[in-house]
Amino acid sequence: MSVLFPTRMRAVASVAALYCSGFFVSAVHAQAAHTAPATPGASAAASPAAGSPATAAPSSAAPTANATDAGTSAGTSATTSAAAEATLPAVKVMSAPSEMQAKTLDSYKFTSPLIDTPRSVTVIPQEVLKEKNVTTFQDALRTVPGITFLGGDAAANPSADRPVIRGFESRNSIFVDGMRDSGVQNRETFDVENISVVKGPDSVYAGRGSVGGSIDITTKTPLNENFINGSVGLGTDSYRRATVDWNQKLNDTTAIRLNAMGHDADQPGRTDIYSQRWGVAPSIAFGLNTPTTVTLSYYHLNTYDMPDFSVPFRSTGGTPVPTNRGQFYGLNARDYRRGQNDTGEVKVEHRFNDAWKLKNTTMFGRSTLDYIATNPQLTSATSNILSLQAKSGKYATNSVANQTEANGKFDLYGMRHTLTAGVEFSHEQDLYEGYLVTDSKGNNIRSGGPCTVAYNCTPLAYWNPNNPWTGSVLLNGDKSFPGPATHTQTNIASAYLFDSVQLSERWIFNAGLRFDRFDVTAQQAGVPDLSNTSNLFSYQFGLVFKPVQTLSLYASYGTSANPPGANSGLGGGTDQITAANQNLAPERSRNIEVGAKWDVLHERLSLTTALFQTDKTNARVSDGLGGTINAGSQRVRGFEFGFAGNVTNQWAVFGGYSYLDAITTNAGPTSPQNSGLPMVMVPKHNFTLWTSYDVMPKLTVGAGATVSSETYASVSSTTRKWIPGYARFDASATWRVTKKVDLQLNVNNIFDRQYYQSAYPIYATWAPGRSAMVTLNFYQ
Repeated sequence: MSVLFPTRMRAVASVAALYCSGFFVSAVHAQAAHTAPATPGASAAASPAAGSPATAAPSSAAPTANATDAGTSAGTSATTSAAAEATLPAVKVMSAPSEMQAKTLDSYKFTSPLIDTPRSVTVIPQEVLKEKNVTTFQDALRTVPGITFLGGDAAANPSADRPVIRGFESRNSIFVDGMRDSGVQNRETFDVENISVVKGPDSVYAGRGSVGGSIDITTKTPLNENFINGSVGLGTDSYRRATVDWNQKLNDTTAIRLNAMGHDADQPGRTDIYSQRWGVAPSIAFGLNTPTTVTLSYYHLNTYDMPDFSVPFRSTGGTPVPTNRGQFYGLNARDYRRGQNDTGEVKVEHRFNDAWKLKNTTMFGRSTLDYIATNPQLTSATSNILSLQAKSGKYATNSVANQTEANGKFDLYGMRHTLTAGVEFSHEQDLYEGYLVTDSKGNNIRSGGPCTVAYNCTPLAYWNPNNPWTGSVLLNGDKSFPGPATHTQTNIASAYLFDSVQLSERWIFNAGLRFDRFDVTAQQAGVPDLSNTSNLFSYQFGLVFKPVQTLSLYASYGTSANPPGANSGLGGGTDQITAANQNLAPERSRNIEVGAKWDVLHERLSLTTALFQTDKTNARVSDGLGGTINAGSQRVRGFEFGFAGNVTNQWAVFGGYSYLDAITTNAGPTSPQNSGLPMVMVPKHNFTLWTSYDVMPKLTVGAGATVSSETYASVSSTTRKWIPGYARFDASATWRVTKKVDLQLNVNNIFDRQYYQSAYPIYATWAPGRSAMVTLNFYQ
């Protein structure tokens, strides 16, 4: 690292100097271009950019033009008139994009339309969320193949959103409006415009971590129009939900928007598992349709639910032990999970002209998660007696970040550049605490207590969740684990540069460079402070070939860097900073990918495919002497296919398929027998589909499927634990009562398939059973 770093910095400096010189040269050309008269012919011939379809001319335009020509050419022959008409340029009528499609992203970092971006990117549109009645972040991501979810255990591995993208956990690579959404939380969809998923190592976009990819949630912001949309839903399993989306213009340049939600439901097929939450997201925008726009927004989400560790694995391996899906092994009188998230955002965007714009975003956030849960574990490999362990955690994250980005277009040496340059500074403070949970006799039951004490154990066949809680709970009382409260502080300074270069009509070169200065410090009473400072350099290069305008063939290479402490003290695992790894170099990952993107059927259906290999090197493994070294490696080879859009005006589709072959290529010097074994939480086959069809003007029906092969939760040379594969099917029907009211029926898991939706090395979590809900949607 120390030898390569100066060379890399010189390379960055050289590239930056080239871009800067190009900018000044282009400025002179741009000034000359603005003073030159426009050429009408050139303007008419210019084709719209991808994702911005041209507006078709009215059908009466051609006859009007012909009548004018006839009036000004009196005395000419009919043959001449016919010839003139025959040479009139044809008007290209382009269809509007499908509501299932996304042609571009709001992020400045994407300097080309998605079809010309040499990366695997999936965008979950709001229409999919609405038609499927998706209410949680996890369920939204389950519409994307290649994503699974980890469970949580004890305080070091919180029971919250833990997506795994292409085999690598991405909890620390979740963003909102391009800003890192730190903290441990369970997210909602009521304020979501769309969700974009970048797959493969992408530290050039997301900074630290991002081995498997990153996720960016785009929120709803004020629009220059008036409307009130809302919904009220009722269903099985005590399902109740209401939302409102109100946008109001205050004047021609100012508007406010309010999104609010209330939700209360039990989990279908499970007893005593429930979720209650409410949220509000007001925002105001000044300067709409002017060069400078200022947007202020606030987001609040409060959640209260029951954590569910469901079913254990036997230590000898195999699938989870057979149990009744409805059986809950927790304690209603003790167990809980409370979360709260508050975020404030200030965004200022200024357009200098049609080519250049500048944006500054400041985000303040605080998130908390507090829970006590029961983790049922068998007392021995052959026993049918469960030890009811008490797991707990309390987390708080305060963060502030500021990001400044400039985006522009210019010509250099006859080639068009679309460039984004940015800097970002962030500060994060995290607090991690645990509870001492003891039974009525004072025994610590974090890992289970003696079965001679009432309610510490139960037969596998039966447990009453309404049994009384006779023990006690003390915050920070467990001196062995996790010990005193841990305070972690993370400071990051970043700079990045992206450019898409139009080399010719058919070739596009895409590049991205990023540098992060990462500094993390962890403090816990009674032990020495821990710290790590890393200089992270990440990059991406891609080449796009366009045989025709609607088809892109690409090859790309991207990297990521994952330093010790990348999780800022929350989440455990090898990303947690420890005395053994604090001085280690960052883990490195690279992604080599070739693929194709094709917009067909009047560009209303987007097809994507990719063949890729991701290699993680420098992975942290044990040295066998109580230390940790950078000696491990993992590899994921795969293929993906995706589709989004309309097959016909009435038929819409969204989904895809992924094949992932993930193995640990080097398990380290102490576990050579584990080299070559499959990675956990990576199903080899995964298929998702949502499709809807307008049967008649007033009726739309929809259907969906999620299919997955078996997924390993734990793998060693002697023991393997896994959750079986499954196929789940959903359906919907929407009846448009009037133009302003529709009635929507959703039936999820139609065949009531019993399967597991997430896993951890010692347990698996049941997925919801069959459910139905009716939602009244209104639009004003």
